Amino acid sequence: MRCRGQSEVLGFILLLGLVTAGVTGVVVLGSEAVSDTRQSITSGTAEHAMTQFDSKASLVAHGDSSSQSATLAGSSSATRTVDPDRGWMNVTIRNESDSDQIEAQLMNVTLGAVVYEDGETTIAYQGGGVWRSDTGGSQMVSPPEFHYRGTTLTLPLVTVDGDGSVNEDVQITQNGPSENVYPNGSYSNPLENGKIVVEVHSEFYAAWARFFSERTGGEVTIDHENETATITLVTPAETEPVGAALSSSAAGDELELSGGGSGEDKQAYVDSYNSSGGGNYSTTKTGNGTVRAAGDVDMSGNAKILGNIRSGGSISLGGSANITRTAYWTTGFNVNGNKAEYGGEEQISGVEEANDVTPFVNNRLDSLAEDNDNAKTSAIDTSSGDSYLNFSGSDSVTLSADDGTRYHLNKIDADSKEIVIDTNGEEVEIAVSGGISLDGSTIRVEGDGVVRFYLDDDLSLSSGAEVTVPDERSEGMWMYGTTNTDVSMEGSSSEENHIRFVGVVYATGQSDFDVKHMDLYGGVIAGDMDVGNGGSIHYDEALETAQTLPTDAAVPRVTYLHISTTEIRVEND
Repeated sequence: MRCRGQSEVLGFILLLGLVTAGVTGVVVLGSEAVSDTRQSITSGTAEHAMTQFDSKASLVAHGDSSSQSATLAGSSSATRTVDPDRGWMNVTIRNESDSDQIEAQLMNVTLGAVVYEDGETTIAYQGGGVWRSDTGGSQMVSPPEFHYRGTTLTLPLVTVDGDGSVNEDVQITQNGPSENVYPNGSYSNPLENGKIVVEVHSEFYAAWARFFSERTGGEVTIDHENETATITLVTPAETEPVGAALSSSAAGDELELSGGGSGEDKQAYVDSYNSSGGGNYSTTKTGNGTVRAAGDVDMSGNAKILGNIRSGGSISLGGSANITRTAYWTTGFNVNGNKAEYGGEEQISGVEEANDVTPFVNNRLDSLAEDNDNAKTSAIDTSSGDSYLNFSGSDSVTLSADDGTRYHLNKIDADSKEIVIDTNGEEVEIAVSGGISLDGSTIRVEGDGVVRFYLDDDLSLSSGAEVTVPDERSEGMWMYGTTNTDVSMEGSSSEENHIRFVGVVYATGQSDFDVKHMDLYGGVIAGDMDVGNGGSIHYDEALETAQTLPTDAAVPRVTYLHISTTEIRVEND
């Protein structure tokens, strides 16, 4: 009986302890929940109040009102300050080829901010937008004054001046007239070249970066260490269709065709064909192989052009050089060879230089390095941290559009290998930062899609290497280079070492183009050109209407720029 009585007492004590613990837990958890709810409500109120402040500040900044009163509602324990030194924005025009080279400093201003702080939550008006940060990071509450539409960037920036703590009720006034930054007496629209780089330093930099990316789709970078977000907008890449078999791009470049010996296999030769109707070279070949050079043209030996020459410099004919149509020249026309022939000659006012695609290529190289489909295919080995084609003991590798259409490789260096690109009707982009070297190797395009290579180093074909597209459809292969890209396609007189290339080479800038004992079906735009023994260029007239760059090349583009700054002053009402 005594043991039973003790168990009843112990049970009562245990029950009392459980009830006490439960009540304590309810009180503690309940108070935390009430606190969290109160914090959420006051933060929401503060966000709404700061958004209302944003609207009223905009009225003052843009001249719709001389002053406005606003209430920075929220928690009574929160602090409210005006900090004129909080954050900055920098706008520059950079060199198209070298982003580190500043062509013009358009704006470098302190943003300032109106700041509401309550514990770990910060809500601020800055740059014409409202931002919030807490333990979960930063986010945008309402967008800043940054508008990108089509090819126009409008940036009516609003900055903040004031001094220290303020009460809930504040007065907003314009602190001086607005300043036109662009266009003005020194700068005008439209923009013709360069990159527009906008940098923002702010505690809300991550939210700024997301805003830039979502609203412009541009090239956005983040520097976490320095708390900056950067958006780059480039001017449109303006390129004409490939209108000639050979186009020497700059006035200082020279185009040489120097065939030697007898027989077609030793000629430097230019003619044409048309793949647009599905025909190949052998069934559609014609004599419309125009050569176009911004600089001088020098023909010697038994070089032959079935078509016209247009030169922005002089034209010189030596040996038994032959132009079947007209030689159009700007600074001089000389015939030094006793057997040289031409259909006619005429002086012209000049030849425009070709557009440099280096900025476009650099943009694609950067884009594909950051975002690609390498991981979707076993054809690319990334185990070393770099990306190379994965032959794995085989002599062939296939990149299929079914796996992905965007690839990045550090280099292609292939000796007696086959690289198949199955387009499946898609456009496949391949960035190669270290260049392409094909020694007796083949790149073979399958399907009726388009393959675009972007190179920041040399393109070299030797020992019978081939780049092929069905039916010599040159629109199916584009190889773009930068000022770092030299092109060499040099085979030998033996049939097995003869080189064959189908496609377009577009490597402007300071690039060199040297070929011999090879056949190129398509077109070439490059710098200095040397077409030697057995070098034959067969211009594909289908390129006259072909899209030279992808339809979204160099996005986002900016042609018109409108930038102004207005400072508002915020103080107690």
